[in-house]
Amino acid sequence: MMDFISVPVSLGIGFFTFYKLVELFDRKKERIMIIERLSQINSANLENLDISRIFGDGKKLNNKYISLRIGSLLMGLGAGLLIGIAIVTQVFGTAIPSSYEATQSMSIVYGASTLCFGGLGLIAGFIVEARMSKKEQ
Repeated sequence: MMDFISVPVSLGIGFFTFYKLVELFDRKKERIMIIERLSQINSANLENLDISRIFGDGKKLNNKYISLRIGSLLMGLGAGLLIGIAIVTQVFGTAIPSSYEATQSMSIVYGASTLCFGGLGLIAGFIVEARMSKKEQ
């Protein structure tokens, strides 16, 4: 159905993963080098040295509800596919469509219902997250 997109997506994920691994090891080497240089400086005034600019502020990522977001997205996508299958079987029946137009119509129904219900799942997750964060305050 969407064979044309699988190769670019797979390559993109592979290249992104490789880039992040190289960046991870490169930053580690850079930080070790900075620490070694700082330890070599004995006579320097280190009171006004702001290391947080180099290593970050120590901020934590606020991913408290990441499982809720991912779960609601996946449930929405699953519901969209289920509704898409129901629509296609009601319109076309169980016979395999032989025309190009029918196949394209089926693809559009699958894609539209999946995206629509995935979005609704994200909206539902956002509403639940807002209510939960309001209760905590």
